[in-house]
Amino acid sequence: METHPAPDAIQPAEILAERDFLEQQLHAVQRVAQVGVWSIRPPSTLISWSDEACRILGFVHKNDGHADEIACLATIHPDDRQTFDAAIEQARLESVSPQVEFRIVRPDGQVRHIHMQGQLLRDNSGNALLYGTVKDVTEGEQSKAAVREISDRLVDALESMTDAFYTLDKDWRFTYTNKEAERLLQRPRAELLGKVIWNEFRDLTGSTLEHEFRRALEQNRATSFETVYAPLNAWKELRVFPSDEGLAVYFTDITERRLLQKMQRQSEERFKVVAKATSDIIWDWEPDRDQLWWSESMHSAFGYSPNELEDGLPSWIGRVHPDDMDRVRDSFWKAIKGDNDKWSDEYRFMRKDGSYAVMLDHAFFFRDPAGKAIRVIGSFVDITERRQAERDRQQAEARNRMQASLLDKAQDAISVTGMDSRINFWNKGAERLFGWTADEAIGKSKACLLIITHDEFSQAYREVLAHGEWTGDIRKRRKDGSILIVESRLTLVRDDDGMPQAVLEIETDISQRKEAERRIEELAFFDPLTRLPNRRLVLDRLQHALATSGRTRRAGALLFIDLDNFKSLNDTVGHDKGDMLLQQVARRLEACVPRKSDTVARLGGDEFVVMLEDLSGKPEDAAAQAEIIAEMILAAFKRPYQLDGHEHHTTASIGVTLFDNRIGNIDEMLKQADLAMYQAKASGRNAIRFFDPGMQTLVSARVQLEADLRLALLRHEFLLHYQRQTDSSGNTVGAEALLRWRHPERGLISPALFIPLAEETGLILRLGQWVLETACTQLARWATMPATAHLTVAVNVSPRQFRQPEFVEQVLTVLADTGANPAYLKLELTEGLLVANVENVAAKMTALKAKGVGFSLDDFGTGYSSLAYLKGLPLDQLKIDQSFVRYVLTDSNDAAIARTIVALGQTLGLDVIAEGVETQGQRDFLEMNGCHVYQGFLFSQPVPAEHF
Repeated sequence: METHPAPDAIQPAEILAERDFLEQQLHAVQRVAQVGVWSIRPPSTLISWSDEACRILGFVHKNDGHADEIACLATIHPDDRQTFDAAIEQARLESVSPQVEFRIVRPDGQVRHIHMQGQLLRDNSGNALLYGTVKDVTEGEQSKAAVREISDRLVDALESMTDAFYTLDKDWRFTYTNKEAERLLQRPRAELLGKVIWNEFRDLTGSTLEHEFRRALEQNRATSFETVYAPLNAWKELRVFPSDEGLAVYFTDITERRLLQKMQRQSEERFKVVAKATSDIIWDWEPDRDQLWWSESMHSAFGYSPNELEDGLPSWIGRVHPDDMDRVRDSFWKAIKGDNDKWSDEYRFMRKDGSYAVMLDHAFFFRDPAGKAIRVIGSFVDITERRQAERDRQQAEARNRMQASLLDKAQDAISVTGMDSRINFWNKGAERLFGWTADEAIGKSKACLLIITHDEFSQAYREVLAHGEWTGDIRKRRKDGSILIVESRLTLVRDDDGMPQAVLEIETDISQRKEAERRIEELAFFDPLTRLPNRRLVLDRLQHALATSGRTRRAGALLFIDLDNFKSLNDTVGHDKGDMLLQQVARRLEACVPRKSDTVARLGGDEFVVMLEDLSGKPEDAAAQAEIIAEMILAAFKRPYQLDGHEHHTTASIGVTLFDNRIGNIDEMLKQADLAMYQAKASGRNAIRFFDPGMQTLVSARVQLEADLRLALLRHEFLLHYQRQTDSSGNTVGAEALLRWRHPERGLISPALFIPLAEETGLILRLGQWVLETACTQLARWATMPATAHLTVAVNVSPRQFRQPEFVEQVLTVLADTGANPAYLKLELTEGLLVANVENVAAKMTALKAKGVGFSLDDFGTGYSSLAYLKGLPLDQLKIDQSFVRYVLTDSNDAAIARTIVALGQTLGLDVIAEGVETQGQRDFLEMNGCHVYQGFLFSQPVPAEHF
C-alpha cells in the first residue's frame, strides 16, 4: 500500500521557505516600528542584533549578526554608563527583565537617546536567555524638552502679560492666576488656587459674568464681553476660552478706556458744535483712509460749494500757493512722521476766484501707542487783513523808530505832553535825566510825576498857550526823589485845524551849573569839611588885618594850631572818624573865638589858624590877650570827643606870633607861627609857645635828625639793649628788648627823640622789623644755654607796625627763620592800639596766641581805653607804667592806681609786672600788694646782650 503524506503536512523545503518569509516579515515590522531586537545567551558575551538594532545603534552590520558585549558597551555615553550597568546587573542578580534609557555615541559622533527593555527566559534545562528590544527615542526626548521649554515660556509669558489671566476647572475652582490677575482681583494667588470663584467673589453670582462663563462652558464656545465689577468700581473686558479642563479667562481693566471713550464722544459732540459756531475753518483728516472733512465755514470763506472740494489731502495741498507748496507739504509730512503733537504754518491758500488768502494753520496729531498718526484735526484762520495791518503798523513803527532814534540820540531830555498833561513821548535823554523809563513815564501826568511847585508849572503852560513858546529855569523831581534844576524850552504843537494838540518840551539839566556857581564861590573861600574859611580867605583877611593894624596902630595875633597824634587816629579808627574830629574841633574853636572881627580857619589836614585882630598896641599886653585865647582852646580840647560811639581824647600844640604894621610879609608871619607850633610839640605837646628866633634852629635840627635816621638804617647804627625782669625771689625770668641808636657823631640818642620821629615818618616799620628779628635771634641763642634757656624776651610793637595786614605772617616768618621758640616771645602792645578796630586786633592776637606767642599790655593805666576791651583779648600780662611806680610811696593816687591794676590782673587771670622800679621801698610796696615781677634800675640798667 502506497503511503502518501498527509495533505496538511509541510515538507522541510516549505518549512525553510516559511521561516524565511517570517523572518522577512519580522525585519519589515522592525523597520516600520523602528524597534530593533537583540538576544544573548550567557555565559557567552556575544550579542545577536537585528538589522534594525544595528541601524539604531549605528553598528556596521556583520554577516553573522553578532557583536561582542564590550564593543557594544563602548558606544554608551560616559555619563549614562553607570545607569546602564546598574540596570543590567539588577536583571542578572534578581532575574528581572531589564529596562533602561541611556544615550549612545554613534561612530559618526551623533548622540542618540535609546530605550532598551529585555526579558529573561530559561529553557527546560534552566539555562538563561536574555532578549529584548531597543528603540531610538531621541525625537521623543527632544519633544519633551521642547514641551517643557514651551511650558516655561508660556508661564513666563502669562506672568509678564499686561492682561490678567486665570484658569478655572469644570468645578469652577481656580487652577492658575498670573500676577496681573492678582493685582486686579486684589487677592493673592495663594488664597485663590483651589477655591471656587463663586464662593470667593459672591458679588459675581447672578451677574453678566456668571451668565457668560456658564454659557461658554456649556456651549463650548469662546466669548468676550465688557462688564462693570461693582466692588472695585471698575470696567472689565473679558475673553473666555473653554477647554476640556475648564475655562481660560483673559481680562483687562478698561475703566480708563471707557472714560476716554466717553470723553471722546463728548469731545466729538463739542467738536461739531464748535466747528459750526466758530468763524475759523475746522478740518479733520484720517490718514489711513485719506478722508478730509471741512467745516461749513470753508465754503463761505473761500466760495467753494460742498461738492467742489474733493476728498483727501491733495484737495488741500493742491490749493496752496505754488511758492509755499513744497515748504508746507514737507513740514507737514515731517511733523506727521516725527513725534510732535502739533504743527503750524502760515501760507497762502487759493480762493475759488483764484485770489490767495494768508492763512494761519494749526494742526494737532492723535497717535496710536506706536506713535503713528491716526487722526489730524486742524483749524484755518484767515489772517490776510491782520498781516496787512501788521505790515502797515511795522512801516509806521519803523518811521516812528527812526524819528525816535533821532530824538534818542539827543543829549537833552525831550518829551511830548498832551493837553491833558499826560506824557505821550519820552526819549532816552529824559530817561537818563529823570530816572523813569519810557514805559514808566508814558501815560502818567507830568504835573504829578515831575513838578514840585505847581505855580511854576502852571505859569509856564499859560505862557506857552498864550505865545506858543516858553523858556525858563524850573525845579523838577527825579525818580529817586532828588531835586534838579532844568532849563526848559516849551513849544506848542497844533493839529491840522490849528487847535492845541501837545506841548514839546526840551530840557537840559543845569543843576550842576547852578550848584557849581554856588560852590565855586564857597570852595574858593571855605573849607568843605569844616565850613571854616580856607587858606585863600584867611590870607586875604590877614592882608586886610595888616592894613588895618597899620591904620589903627593896634596889634594882632596869629595862632597856628596842630592836633597832636592826629595821624594815629586816622590810621587806627579810620579817616571817617578823623573827619568827625576835625568838624568838632572847628566848632570848639569857633566857640572859643566869639568876636566877629576874629577869624577861625582851616589851612588843611589837622592844621587850623586863629587870627585875632584889634589887640592892644603894647606887645606884652597883646601877647597876654592871645595867650588867654590859646589857654581857652587847650581847655576846650580836654573834653572828650564822641566819634560815632567812640570816645576820643586829643590835645593840640599851639604856636603864636604877634603882628603889627611892621610885618609886611604874610608868608613870614605864617612861618613864624608854624615854627612856634613845632616848638610846642617838642616841649611835650598840649602846650603854647610864642615865636622866638631860636625856634628856627630847633626846626633845622629836627630836619637833620630825620635825615640821619634814614641813614642809620642803612649804616646799621641801631642796637638792642636788654633790661632784666626779676621775680620776688630775685630770679631773672626775662628781659625787655630796648632800641638804642649810636650816632657816629652825637653818640647814643635817646629813644624819646627818634621814636616819635620814626612814627611820623613811617620809618618805624623797618625799625620794628629789625628789632623783632634781632630779639628773636638772641632768644634762639639764649635757648642753647642752660642759664638763659628759660628766659622770655619782651618786644615793643608800635601801633603802625601791628596794623599791617601781613603782621601775623611777618612774626611767624621771623620765628621760623631764627628758630626762636614762640612760647618765650612776648609782644608788648599799648592801650592806644586796643581801642582801634578791636575785632581786627583780637583776630591777630588770637592767631599768634595759637602759635604760642604771649602778649603784655604796656603802660597800662595811662590811656583812655575801656576796661571792657581786656575781657575779649588774649592777654597774658599787664604792665604798670613807671609814672605810677615813681610816686607810689608818696602819692596816694598813684598807690591806689597800682593796687587797682594788680587786683584787676588777678581778677582777669593775668600776670602783672611793674616797670621803673628804682628803690627797695617801691619793690616792697608792690610785692606787698600782689605784684611779684619787676623791671627797673634797682635790678639792672639796659645792657647789650653780651653783658646781660
